[in-house]
Amino acid sequence: MTPDKFFVFVVCGEDKHIDTLNFSLPYLRRFSKNGIIVVTDFSRNTKDIQHDHILNVKTPEHLDHHQASIFLKTGLHKFLDMRYRYCYLDTDVIAVSTEVDSIFEQNYGPVTFAPDHCNIKNFSPSAIFCGCLENKKNKSEILNRLQEKYNPNLKITDPIIKEKLNLLVKALLESKKNPLQYMCKVIRFFMSKRIFHFNKEFYYDKKLKIWHSKDGSIVAYDVRGFYKKIEKESFFKWHKKQKYWLDDLHENAYIASCDHLVDTIKIKFNIDITDYNWQHWNGGVFLFDKDSIDFLENWHNMTMVIFADSKWRTRDQGTLIATVWKMGLQKQKTLSEKYNFLADYYNKNIIFDIERGFSKDNMKTFMKPYFLHVYHEFGRKGWPVWDYIESLSEN
Repeated sequence: MTPDKFFVFVVCGEDKHIDTLNFSLPYLRRFSKNGIIVVTDFSRNTKDIQHDHILNVKTPEHLDHHQASIFLKTGLHKFLDMRYRYCYLDTDVIAVSTEVDSIFEQNYGPVTFAPDHCNIKNFSPSAIFCGCLENKKNKSEILNRLQEKYNPNLKITDPIIKEKLNLLVKALLESKKNPLQYMCKVIRFFMSKRIFHFNKEFYYDKKLKIWHSKDGSIVAYDVRGFYKKIEKESFFKWHKKQKYWLDDLHENAYIASCDHLVDTIKIKFNIDITDYNWQHWNGGVFLFDKDSIDFLENWHNMTMVIFADSKWRTRDQGTLIATVWKMGLQKQKTLSEKYNFLADYYNKNIIFDIERGFSKDNMKTFMKPYFLHVYHEFGRKGWPVWDYIESLSEN
């Protein structure tokens, strides 16, 4: 029986993206019963795509490989049989559940996307060359050097030690849930002379202010208050309530933010965006069919226009934002993040437990995604999330 629903990947030119695709394909084949199509331009590839349903599309020669991939992605309606329903996936989106096919049951408009992790203001410096991203990078490098000077925990990079730290943090948080037991630990802490044994796995050296695992390895340095030393030496200020650094403009020291993308979209396309804090859509996963043609055509055409404008970076999200607002879809419902969970290696607010899944609220709730979007540190062995992904291929 011929399927009427297909997953679609696009890859073009760069070996690393073909390698990523060849890793992700077996997972989707294992967990999905629907068809899978790979769209590419064979003339740009030096590596083989390990799949049997491949659509070869010639891309404009004046485009570089990155631009050619976006040309194919935003132009899928031109190359596919639009009688069917499709789900586009970035090559670094990995299927991890038998529930992946349920995504085709989601339909909230002419196209259906998942939300991104940030709003327009935060994405803006990554979409255009306005100087804000580079300026923030310079500031963050200064702050990094100060933090490395006063916070030795940043020098701990061993993934095994990092996992031990995660276990310690979990144990500390769990201990606070029982007030009586927690009070007993506090009393025992003050009664301890130098070494405080928190549990069988971890102990604390009160003199050196260092947490150790039972084998004696250093898990974490107790550097509470180190931010005061940085504040004294620089213009950076620690936001105690939100727990992040502020720069000299009283903005997050690590997150570049501006309104230049909104202004540029108005100038370039005469499209008004009235909500500067709107959480834009993530282009890594989206559903489309014959009712999506107008949307995709607008997205594709605007993207081709910005390729010829040196002010714009080679991205498709900026024109995706413009298309959404042009068509009045900014209030449309988006996919649950279980269909496109952004597994960010650098997001310290994400906690992963192999049994319960992911938590973003200090383990109050957990979620088990159907797709993991590994857009940072793809293939990072020793990272519990990646080790979990690899373990699925062994079952």
